[in-house]
Amino acid sequence: MIRGEAKRQGIADPSRQKGGKRNGNKKGESAAAPGAAQKAARFFLENERAICDYAQQAGLVFEMGDHWAIDMETGRGTFDPDFFVKRGFTESESMWATCHEIEHFRDWRKDPEAYASLYARTKRERRLDLLYHYINDILANREEDRRFPAHRETREYLYEDKLFPRINYTKTPRHLQLIYAMLREKMLPREEVILSPEVRSAIERLKNIDGRGTDLILLVSDPTAAPGDRFDVIRDYIEPVYERFFQEDLEERKKKKEEKRGEDEDADALSGESMEGGSRSSDRGYIEKDVTRDEDYFAREYDESEEKLPRALSPEEAREKIEQEVRRHREEDKSPEQIAREQFRSRYGVSAEEVEDYADEYRKIEYQIKPLRGIFERIISTRKEIKRRLKERTDQGVIFDPAMIAQSYIDISGGILNSRTQLKVRREEFDEHRLREVEFTLICDLSGSMNENRPGGKSYEQRLSAILITEALDEFEKKLKEERFERSVDLHVLTEIRGFHARDEELKPLSDTIDFATRARIARRLENCTGNRTADYKSLARVSAGIDKETKRKIENGDLRKVLILITDGGSDDVSLARAAKDRLLKQGVIAKAIQIGQPGKSDVEKFRHVWQRDGSPCKDVSYLVPAIKRLLEDFLNDL
Repeated sequence: MIRGEAKRQGIADPSRQKGGKRNGNKKGESAAAPGAAQKAARFFLENERAICDYAQQAGLVFEMGDHWAIDMETGRGTFDPDFFVKRGFTESESMWATCHEIEHFRDWRKDPEAYASLYARTKRERRLDLLYHYINDILANREEDRRFPAHRETREYLYEDKLFPRINYTKTPRHLQLIYAMLREKMLPREEVILSPEVRSAIERLKNIDGRGTDLILLVSDPTAAPGDRFDVIRDYIEPVYERFFQEDLEERKKKKEEKRGEDEDADALSGESMEGGSRSSDRGYIEKDVTRDEDYFAREYDESEEKLPRALSPEEAREKIEQEVRRHREEDKSPEQIAREQFRSRYGVSAEEVEDYADEYRKIEYQIKPLRGIFERIISTRKEIKRRLKERTDQGVIFDPAMIAQSYIDISGGILNSRTQLKVRREEFDEHRLREVEFTLICDLSGSMNENRPGGKSYEQRLSAILITEALDEFEKKLKEERFERSVDLHVLTEIRGFHARDEELKPLSDTIDFATRARIARRLENCTGNRTADYKSLARVSAGIDKETKRKIENGDLRKVLILITDGGSDDVSLARAAKDRLLKQGVIAKAIQIGQPGKSDVEKFRHVWQRDGSPCKDVSYLVPAIKRLLEDFLNDL
């Protein structure tokens, strides 16, 4: 099948050495020899058909290229013949490794969603990435052994001589001993490696997980198993063992670092050097790089572990390819309804589900808006005044247009009977009222004591009250906008919603419009009242600070009416600041009211009364909050 040199070409027979190592390539000898790249290119050119056939049997179409690539949708890809040669592999070893990588691609395509979830978990946990990488390598090797048995000897020699020449791993961190032993002993089953006793015990338990000879390592590396199922078993049975060893290794590393730091400080004291001065050589170990994450203690070992098993695509590249495939699958599997919902979110910045939830909430208070609609119509009709104006020229008016007297005489003398030189009366509607703008602010309590998301609960009823005010005034403003277009009424209604806990929070800026996204955002925020303070004065002060000279002039001239309603269930954290902020608003011409809901304690009742006096009212039964807000709104509208 393979034309070229023998599988063990140019490599001496392995033999034991002291320290449990073999006569494998030393680190400095891993690079490809001069001319190896050209030699490999010829070899792969001769054997390209064999690799393509191997890939095709796995449902893939691969051809030789200058880099590794895979199109997850079509299964087409390219392999780089120099990739493994540059890392010291012989031609036959490189061919074996190329087929090995193709097996990884095959398994990715079986269940991209499972791999996407796995990579999302291992993205920031390097040790987890190594665990799954080593186990997945067992799977790829087993499948290649089955489909390409002629290369088993190549694989065995590669593992024995280059990848894992050592047989004694007792000085290696225990969590790495575990994955080294799992992989090496499955690839070289005739040779048992030397491990720490506790790691050997764990390996043997995994090989007989049920006490009846079931080898869990073989189960989780079974090429016929679904990737998602394999990953679940690894997570439930192997990860806990691996993590326990990691924590033990971590404690040892930290302890050694502390001991070394103590020795260095003693050495400084003996030499008389200060912490700031004196010559410090990093080679002597006096300066040590700060460890910011637990895994940094094993950075060198992790680098070596990754170098042992080079990957054609980095974890980042693999993750990107797999996530693209998952997104494509999801796009293809979408129903027209799902597509429409996604288009809705893209256009409006909120999901259709959130809008539906909001609509359900709106239906609970819609009956409260119906009586207000009559008030809207009355306000609009009473603001309209009708004047009769001689405005339009016609041939049958009530009077000749003074500016057209001469033309009228000429037309009549000439026998023109339908001369358009007369004026008729036209009715015009206009708004003679001075009030031009209304600004309405609702301030909500976001403190933790409000967090009762059930019918009759504080945050629940407060949310419905906010929806009532928002929707009622938005409906009113839309009607006014139509009248403004006809130039019969010149009145604007703007709304604002704020909240307070330890700080002031803007939920809806002061404006005459509200979109879907803002509606949903307000509803979400008002069902999550978790603040630990009642700093109502901060929201009051913020509204006051927004009243500039021009706004104050409009209020004084009667062009603007500014209204504020505050809802709370307790007393202010700072009564004096709250009272001062409220009084300042009143002096600025703001109509400010407050409602205290529920059954607050005596102290909170007194605080509320001190701040709000006659402008505050209680609502002991929280379920009556929405009707109470509706009455306040009704009174305010009737006064326009």
